[in-house]
Amino acid sequence: MTGELRIRPAREDEADRVAELLVEAYAEYAAQMSPDAWASFAQIIGNVRGRMAEAEILVAERGDRLVGSVTVFSRGRGAREDTLGVRMLGVRPSERGTGVGRVLMEYVVDRARSAGLARVVLATSQEMETARDLYERMGFEREPALDHEPAPGVRFEGYALTL
Repeated sequence: MTGELRIRPAREDEADRVAELLVEAYAEYAAQMSPDAWASFAQIIGNVRGRMAEAEILVAERGDRLVGSVTVFSRGRGAREDTLGVRMLGVRPSERGTGVGRVLMEYVVDRARSAGLARVVLATSQEMETARDLYERMGFEREPALDHEPAPGVRFEGYALTL
């Protein structure tokens, strides 16, 4: 892909665009879930406005096109006072393999280090092999205490990176 990648906070007027991007990014997993589980999970993924009230949504922008997003939070599941949490890392399918996910994650990790935090936590599913491989290459390790089920039939495994 051509053009410089820029990471920035999502604007409230972009919530619907970010939701569409995330549902598109996660849609490949729909076939591995029951229709009810996918419907419930897609609703969670698409609730960008709801997450904006309690977390920061970052976007990766190439030109005037949103190509990736990640949610960063400081409270909630696994996020202690010394921790930054990550949810909903998603990259537009046409941008996969271009480093967008890695750039977003490196931005989050650098931010946590700059803030003097001790760790970054996240959760992902077994089916999300590419994301899990990225996290492991970046030094994230399994942390079973962070395992959870965000929607019925959707199982996520926790990971943490000690800074």
